[in-house]
Amino acid sequence: MRTVLMAEGKAPQYDKRPASVVSNVEVGESSYLIRVKADDDSPVDYRPGHVLALEVPHPTEEGKWMPGPYTVARADDACFEVLMKVVGDKSETFRKAEIGSPLKFGGKFKVPILEGINQDGLKRVVGISTGVGIGPFLGFAEEALSRTSIPQIDLYAGYRESEDICCAQALDDLAEKYPDRFSWTPVISTVNGHTSSAENLKLIASQIPSAGETHYHMIGNGAMVNEWKDGLGEAGVADERVTLEMYFNHRETPRPEAVEAIGEALKEKILASS
Repeated sequence: MRTVLMAEGKAPQYDKRPASVVSNVEVGESSYLIRVKADDDSPVDYRPGHVLALEVPHPTEEGKWMPGPYTVARADDACFEVLMKVVGDKSETFRKAEIGSPLKFGGKFKVPILEGINQDGLKRVVGISTGVGIGPFLGFAEEALSRTSIPQIDLYAGYRESEDICCAQALDDLAEKYPDRFSWTPVISTVNGHTSSAENLKLIASQIPSAGETHYHMIGNGAMVNEWKDGLGEAGVADERVTLEMYFNHRETPRPEAVEAIGEALKEKILASS
């Protein structure tokens, strides 16, 4: 059964911990990387891919807090980071949070990206994201490249426009530090189509080493995630080599032509390498 990680829906009960904003930086058009510090004596115990609940004070209703589920991008013993896109009142309130502003957080849900990957016989990890889904991938890549022997990580980050690209400098720095083990490619849908377009599929398939040696992880909107999930199934990729996280549009019906294109492109390469 494929591992499904969701950051949407009614949040479970959790203990709320006091926190404050350490930094709040725009890293793409209307996309903000927020670093949060725990303000109690307990350590922060998160890894990239964990989902937590994060709350910000309501801007006009005293005593009311605005909670939401967010996926951890980076974390250490004292702080964690989340990457969010401004799309409504709550995210706009987070955007306006200044250094030192109070927050609350709690809970630890889902599986970290690295923990969900079986490294036995693994030669490559392919990450496919949309929008701010690149945040957890950045933290995962930093963790995996420094702490494991995974030979190659390639990220394909989908955006609508070039100004939407997030965390470009940090990703470039990582590619420079690990030139033989890491790459990232922004995919601008208004220029060269989605990650399921023929041009992009040719690039992705060309870098697959052989059957069973590549793990695929998708993060982002339901349309992309469902298309790739079904397409990888059509290509014959084993369930244990596929993990995913949907941010929204969980019930989005995959486009049959996209599923077919993904399946055919990868099946051809997998059969050739078997």
